[in-house]
Amino acid sequence: MKKVKIAFWIVVFGFIGLVIYQNKDFFMDKRSLMIDLGFFHYETPFLANAIFFVAFFLVGILISYFFSLFKHFKDAKTIKTFKAKENSLVETVSSLEKQLSARTVPAEPSPAEDEHVDMAAELK
Repeated sequence: MKKVKIAFWIVVFGFIGLVIYQNKDFFMDKRSLMIDLGFFHYETPFLANAIFFVAFFLVGILISYFFSLFKHFKDAKTIKTFKAKENSLVETVSSLEKQLSARTVPAEPSPAEDEHVDMAAELK
């Protein structure tokens, strides 16, 4: 399965490289981005489209990382809560088992059990 994953990613990156190579003129074309909010106006210097693609890709990765990081902390807190609950339940079960063992008195073997013991002795 590991070799299939490696082959899959080689094909994907090869396809992406082919698209970039065949559209080299588009990616190397210089453009400028402009933001005009009425009270604020900003225009970037002329940069290649490829730089914009890479920049927006990296910003997307950072955003997804931070969202998953918050989810990770929330999941870790939930796991910690569940483990504490499990420990309290285990302690409760062990205390109940101790109480039960203290209450029960070993019973004398019934006559049926005596017969099984006698038959086992005879077979030896």
